Amino acid sequence: MSKRQRDGQAQGDSTSASERRGADPLAMLTLIGVVALLMIAFASWRDVARIEANLDQRMGQLEARLEDMADGINRMPTGAAPARRGPDPNRVYTVRTDGAPVRGKAGAPIVIAEFSDYQ
Repeated sequence: MSKRQRDGQAQGDSTSASERRGADPLAMLTLIGVVALLMIAFASWRDVARIEANLDQRMGQLEARLEDMADGINRMPTGAAPARRGPDPNRVYTVRTDGAPVRGKAGAPIVIAEFSDYQ
């Protein structure tokens, strides 16, 4: 083999080796994109896990408060209802209207008496 053939062959080998060593720009961009997506997915997964833990804690607190309220309601006495204040709505009261200003007939079967205070 001549020196020229050897140089050409060596040059051809080095070209093909450098082509094999050099990365395809599209493949590198794809790899970078995939790595970026994996990093974003991992960060999102961690955020979701943190939010879930926080919600679990808050739900536990709410459940504890509801149980306390239910216990308080169950411990309330079941006795009679508290005494009502004011006039009994089922009783008929007699009101004297002699000398009071009147509208309508004096002997009407139904009398409505209104009490008010003008200040």
